[in-house]
Amino acid sequence: MNRYLKLLHLEVARFWKLYLSLFAVTLLMQVFGIYYESSKYMTNVQENMDMKVNTYSKYVAEHGANSFSNLLSSANMWFLAPIALCIGALALYVFLIWYREWTGKNMFIYRLLMLPTDRRNLYLAKLSAILLFVLGLVSFQMIILPLEYSLYKAVIDPALRGGAESMFTVIQGHSLLNILIPHTFTEFILWYGGGAVAVMILFTAILLERSYRLKGILAGVLYIGLAILLMSAPILITNRANYDYLYPVELFTIELIIAILIGAMSLMISFFLMNKKISV
Repeated sequence: MNRYLKLLHLEVARFWKLYLSLFAVTLLMQVFGIYYESSKYMTNVQENMDMKVNTYSKYVAEHGANSFSNLLSSANMWFLAPIALCIGALALYVFLIWYREWTGKNMFIYRLLMLPTDRRNLYLAKLSAILLFVLGLVSFQMIILPLEYSLYKAVIDPALRGGAESMFTVIQGHSLLNILIPHTFTEFILWYGGGAVAVMILFTAILLERSYRLKGILAGVLYIGLAILLMSAPILITNRANYDYLYPVELFTIELIIAILIGAMSLMISFFLMNKKISV
């Protein structure tokens, strides 16, 4: 356990500069987007006011209020771009977290594999690091969302805002936040458990390539294809015409069991490859 925690600390320490950069980019772009769209809205309101519509209350009665959810939609590019950047960076890092060990004149993988600890700790540390990075970014998004709401309230006049919105309402009304921040344990398992299995599948494909090189690339692609086929099979079967034998909860249970089996299989293959096929 102690060796695993040291390896996990090593993985986090090697990524923290880029990780903090993702936090900074997310904060700056989203805050700027909220401030820019709020200021633009206030400018438009003031420009459209005339002798007949000369108060904010009259403007709202004629054009409607601007809620925080509406403003998020207006600032979609500023709001979604950093999230997409974070997702892309972590997706790329799933590969870099392994392949960087094999780069350079003195490949770091040799030192890692010769450590006096079970090699599965190295695998689990990398997997845990990816999951921690994902949950950390989601948590950061949850923290800054109320700050962005406060900025919106500071710029938009109270008469133009309409009724107060809870963060739960805002999250539920946003197509991407509704997925990133699940409101039930089942949704959490569905999104993040599924993501963890996807990372394990990719790790297995990477280790197949590292173990068998060109043949391993083909084996990795086939393994990914087989996993996708198995996960899609229940949905494809139930989508056939005149086939309605399964309730949604039964379909979910079948998918969950298949995902657990694929995850367990990926772990077994990966541990075997690390112990028997990857040598120093």
